[in-house]
Amino acid sequence: MDKSFERLNTLAKIISASKYLEIGVGKGYTFTQVDVPYKVAVDPKFRFNINDHANQQTIFHEVTSDFFFSTLASEHGEFDLIFLDGLHTFEQTFRDFCASLRYSHANTIWLIDDTHPSSLLAANPNLRVTNLLRRLFRIKDNRWMGDVFKVIFTIHDFFPQYNYLTFPNHIQTVAWLETRKNFAPTWNSLEKISRFGYRSFLKFRDSHISFTEGPKIFESVKMSMSRRSGRLSGYMAERRRASYEDNPSEVLPIVKTKIRVG
Repeated sequence: MDKSFERLNTLAKIISASKYLEIGVGKGYTFTQVDVPYKVAVDPKFRFNINDHANQQTIFHEVTSDFFFSTLASEHGEFDLIFLDGLHTFEQTFRDFCASLRYSHANTIWLIDDTHPSSLLAANPNLRVTNLLRRLFRIKDNRWMGDVFKVIFTIHDFFPQYNYLTFPNHIQTVAWLETRKNFAPTWNSLEKISRFGYRSFLKFRDSHISFTEGPKIFESVKMSMSRRSGRLSGYMAERRRASYEDNPSEVLPIVKTKIRVG
């Protein structure tokens, strides 16, 4: 499973996703192959003919992600699956993650791209400088992830209610709502994380990026969603019992109605 759309489609099946958001669409290779009924694409400049794909269920917003979240996102409500692949900088990707929380729910899954830089140059958040150095030293590798890896370190320290696992060799991290057990912050400083460079990434990579094979990631997400579904069912059953004990006259008519309809 080497392609982003394949991983997204597997995640979509786990939660029966019906609404998908992609930040940073580019040529649309991933977006057009994600199999979710309602899809929203956000990019300042699409590099393909969106008219070939646009309809009432496939929406394109040619705007920045900041403008989308502040002005347009409310039109679409909550998303089940969110792919963050916008500007490859810590600040922008972290802001996109935080902004997307407003349009998520308990079972929303995020796939965050570019969380594992392949080299010192690939981890540079300034693409112009990176390309200049590559030309100067005749480096042919043109991959660029920027410093998005800092988002994962930030989630680790400041979002203990979210669990995350990273695909090895695919530079992408899955995040979802599940409190991590025995949580303790490592740096406890957003300012310190923001100053990390590639050397810091290498130092904390194995301990904090949480590399996990793909099948195990999907199974972990599936088990987490299953446990949450069980807890929710138990919670609702308890609410119904408590409501009946407090005022059985209000609950019984509802039960009778359901029996008549059935």
